Amino acid sequence: MQTIIKSAALVALITTCVVQASPATAEDAVSAWKLYTQKQYEASANAFEKVFTTAKSEPRLYYYAGLANTAAHRNARAQQLFDYVITNFAGTPECELARKASAYLAPSGTVSGTKGGTAGAATASEKATSTSSAVASLGSTSAKTPDKAVRKKGAFVFTPEDIAREGANGIDQTNAPNCWFECAMSALAQLPKGQRMLARMITFGDGDTYIVRFPGDGTEYKITEADLDRAGVKCTALWASLLDYAQRRKFPNNVGANGSDGELSRLHVGLSCITGCRTDVIHPGHASNQELSSFIYSAVSSGNPITCGTAGRIGRRYVPVFEGHAYTITGFEPARNMITIRNPHGHKSHQFSFDEDPRHLQFEALDDGVFKMHLDLFRESFGSLCRSFI
Repeated sequence: MQTIIKSAALVALITTCVVQASPATAEDAVSAWKLYTQKQYEASANAFEKVFTTAKSEPRLYYYAGLANTAAHRNARAQQLFDYVITNFAGTPECELARKASAYLAPSGTVSGTKGGTAGAATASEKATSTSSAVASLGSTSAKTPDKAVRKKGAFVFTPEDIAREGANGIDQTNAPNCWFECAMSALAQLPKGQRMLARMITFGDGDTYIVRFPGDGTEYKITEADLDRAGVKCTALWASLLDYAQRRKFPNNVGANGSDGELSRLHVGLSCITGCRTDVIHPGHASNQELSSFIYSAVSSGNPITCGTAGRIGRRYVPVFEGHAYTITGFEPARNMITIRNPHGHKSHQFSFDEDPRHLQFEALDDGVFKMHLDLFRESFGSLCRSFI
């Protein structure tokens, strides 16, 4: 694969970074580019991560960073960066370049071979490692510690199939008030594309360390299972615990969960964090039934994540949900106007009853924190809805 950045990229990087950023940011971007041209690929990849913390989000920066990570054999991070460009900057030249670059990365996160600018076959050792990892994951649930014999720094820890095995049931909100994030993670865990995204967020680090990176976030969260034990983070699935813990590091004690200025919905922040994509928020109290059903149906029918949150105070009539809590929408029946909703508490969820509706036309409790609710009752119960298109 040709990974030479032309000299015009220097001007492009400066132009990109001085917009809504400081001169120091532009200088950092130029330094990252120069390190790449000097074939100091690992240093270049690290330098691009520093740029991400202050620069405006631009496809060119993420694409170049993906090239640097590919050359540094940080293939999992490279794939994540290319995916970010493809998902968020469709129609740009960088999107097409990212698609071509991504084609050279194998699903396991290993490069298929880049000698002389052409793709070759994966080495026997790479294939063996990939196969061993797959066999190990099939023989156990992803809640267990991955076999140390198949650890390879930079390789993906879990496959999409591992995530799908438990799906949203692998997530159980534990001892932190972070339902706004847990429900977003649950939304991805039930979707095939979301499962692929979650799998690409977690790689092996040095020793017993795992690395978590959220899409569009240059920060690398290094986590051990001892960290999880000390923090009391123990979801059903290990991948869920790692993502949960990384979120707590990103938003300690929920600082920043409402945006830097406190003006954003936590549903928006949670879904943006886990997807790296744009989100839409509406408020049931200010929308018609048609607007509500259309908003929900468009997300559910297209396989995109959608979450909802109750208000701090719901109202005078009893409704079978918690106040000030976030949930995941997992289904919708337009003919009956019934919405399927999941509590991130999972199998530990309190199971509500709704005695005034014995025929379950308004509310029906299911297992593992899942219930169905009619659109009219939903309007009374929930204060906000948030969806993202991945």
